[in-house]
Amino acid sequence: MRVQINGRGQLDALNIPPQPQWREFKAYAATSTVSPTDPLGLSGSKNFEQVIVPENHEIRTLPPFQFSFFDPTAKSYRTLSGPAFPLTIRPSISAAAPPPITNATSEAAPPPLDDIIHIRARFDPIAIVHPPLVQQPWFLGLQVVPVVAWLGLFMARKRKENLANNPRLRRQREVAGRVRQGLRELPQHAAARRTEDFFATVFRLLQEQLGAQLDMPASGITEAVIEQKLQDRNLPPSTLAELHELFEACNQARYAPERTSEELSSYIPRVQNVLRDLEHVTV
Repeated sequence: MRVQINGRGQLDALNIPPQPQWREFKAYAATSTVSPTDPLGLSGSKNFEQVIVPENHEIRTLPPFQFSFFDPTAKSYRTLSGPAFPLTIRPSISAAAPPPITNATSEAAPPPLDDIIHIRARFDPIAIVHPPLVQQPWFLGLQVVPVVAWLGLFMARKRKENLANNPRLRRQREVAGRVRQGLRELPQHAAARRTEDFFATVFRLLQEQLGAQLDMPASGITEAVIEQKLQDRNLPPSTLAELHELFEACNQARYAPERTSEELSSYIPRVQNVLRDLEHVTV
């Protein structure tokens, strides 16, 4: 069916109205074109083309097409009606089914392709949902790091304050470092047969250790001081005797001839044992 409507007005907004009299027809969406006759497009014609299919073969006519509009000149609604069209409809002939092929192979025919995609019963996961950070062990463990660091800094500061307020403890720690350094120097002096340097280091280590334990200046430690200060300190007699022998060896080294490396090395374990025993002496 083709319809042409002429006149003035908004031709672009004009559509074909539904036709109730076409109950036995199936009407598809119409296509349209506008042919204006003025530059503003307020007058001209609009052509419609619509496909209409009868639903049974007993239909003999197509009812007239009707179009209603408001006439501003007459100030009333008007209805235009076209002519009825006679129809000759023949029933469609169904195509006969093809005869079966006897020599067909036993293979099953492939299933027909679906033109419609079925709705999924369930959705595939689009993202992995992780638990929140507060429920993850590594995050909870990470929160302990600042606390441990703070405790470490706090203990280090307290240790420094204790050393600053305890001069004797600070001196004992400094002496312990110098004793370790001196004990590392003794094998070098013995291997090089530097007798004076060897016994000078031994004498200095004994003075440093005794001065720190007795809270006295290291330069004031002599054999006389040993007799006065170490008699009542629960020091083993063997250690006290060894200490006297080491002091005598240091004094004799100033006048004695050079000694061999083996002789000097034999004094090293004796010095270590005496220094270890002197660490337990208290004022």
